[in-house]
Amino acid sequence: MTLDSYQIKINEQKELEMRDENLKEVLKFYVLFSNITKLSFFKYDYEFNNFIYSFSVDDKVCFEESHTIDDSNYSVIIEENGTIYGMLTFDENPGESEVIHELFNKIKIVLKKRLQIEKELLSEESKLEIFIISDQDSLTFADKLLNSLNVLLNSSISISSSLVDIKDKLKEKVKKSIVIYIIEDDKLLKIDKEILLKTNEFLIVIGPSDYNISLLCGQFNVFKYLSKEHFVPEQLKNIIIETKNKIQNKYINKNKIIALSGVSGGIGTTTVAMNMANILAKKNFDKNILYIDLSKTKAISNLFLEQNPLPKKTIIDLVNSGEFDIDKNLENGLVRVRDNFYAISGIQKHIDSDILEQSVFLEKFLGYISKMGESFNFIVIDTGEASASALNTTIYDISNELWILTEMSLPHISKLKTFFSLMKRAGLKDKLSFLVNRYDSVNAISVSDVTSILNTSNEDNLNFDFKIPNDYTVLGHCWNYCELASDTHQKSIFIKKLEEVLISRGLFVEEIIEKKQSKSWLSFLK
Repeated sequence: MTLDSYQIKINEQKELEMRDENLKEVLKFYVLFSNITKLSFFKYDYEFNNFIYSFSVDDKVCFEESHTIDDSNYSVIIEENGTIYGMLTFDENPGESEVIHELFNKIKIVLKKRLQIEKELLSEESKLEIFIISDQDSLTFADKLLNSLNVLLNSSISISSSLVDIKDKLKEKVKKSIVIYIIEDDKLLKIDKEILLKTNEFLIVIGPSDYNISLLCGQFNVFKYLSKEHFVPEQLKNIIIETKNKIQNKYINKNKIIALSGVSGGIGTTTVAMNMANILAKKNFDKNILYIDLSKTKAISNLFLEQNPLPKKTIIDLVNSGEFDIDKNLENGLVRVRDNFYAISGIQKHIDSDILEQSVFLEKFLGYISKMGESFNFIVIDTGEASASALNTTIYDISNELWILTEMSLPHISKLKTFFSLMKRAGLKDKLSFLVNRYDSVNAISVSDVTSILNTSNEDNLNFDFKIPNDYTVLGHCWNYCELASDTHQKSIFIKKLEEVLISRGLFVEEIIEKKQSKSWLSFLK
């Protein structure tokens, strides 16, 4: 994606957010001038032909609640010329009047413009692609399923006789995909066993009510096993809708490499890097995140991301394998943490740190990172302690951003001064960002004192705006149980502040858009 096209996407996202705010304002007026006390809006998902609850409003505020279409007594579908835009539901009859009619038309105008923007944002690249694989005995069932899904979903759907037939398509594709097996027994699964064990696709199997086949599917990376006996197409549609944001969108042509280094060991670099990668994966469902542990001491990220105290293969095995295919990488040290979140374990023996600095390894590592750019949008590299080693300087050079973690203590700032001088001489100053961890510690010094110690010139533009407070209670618990705070303590001070940093860097869009003062509730119609 070029810079221009990226900016277009950002502008479209902002336009979509503005339309959402416009919609909420008009719906408040609808409540105010009708006989109802509140209404609920269900967005129409044109890709999945489905109504999805968005929010509720009364005459003053917009709010979210646990709500379904069946919870209301009245509903009205908003459509025009066969195109559905959404649905409103009410507990009371809203009544009829000229004002109500006019407001309803304005709601339709907003939703019409919103749908146009949403289609542009979705684009053909991200459209869902479904591959149905059927054995000979299940072809009739497969044909009926294809016809039903064509009605239920706006997706590309095709039928094949084996995963082997579509293997190359899956590797070349840039679209999201689901692979659905239709079987009468386990023969086809066993034929495709080796591919299934290595595949990175979202797998669903529809077959007989057989516990042994279901168990086999669990061993072959199958996400869901459905019995033919009780199967209805709507059941499959619901599964797809529930998991659509988790389906990996692979082979992206543009990535962003972010390296993190700490001015000393134990400053929290690994904690920040792991949670940062996890947050990026959660907040960017349509993007793929790779976390690489390149700490030159014995790595510990595997305890948090793999729940594995001693991985058999690490970054060294993976880079030396010479393989760039994700499926093969999963055999050589790459770990799938979640559908769009992957990790590579760091070294487990101190003697391996020498291998990381060898020129042969560095050359292979550069080749690996270059090829991984085709599969991952964000690559987060944890380099451990900041230094001018061959490995670290190589990473600093290829990174788009370099985050340096420090504390506001005299020893740390003294080390930071030396490191900043090195980066400045190397021409890497513009990549640097400083993240102050545990900034509210007892021995912390002021920003003005830090600036004085660093003795930097005005053009250096050093700032320490990115600050994370000491949240020992949460992080101490997470370390004791090898948990990511971004999974178990999402509302903690540490995670909230880290998310604020990521938002300020433009790495994901804030979910709750702060309401802005508008000129008029009808200004959007101009």
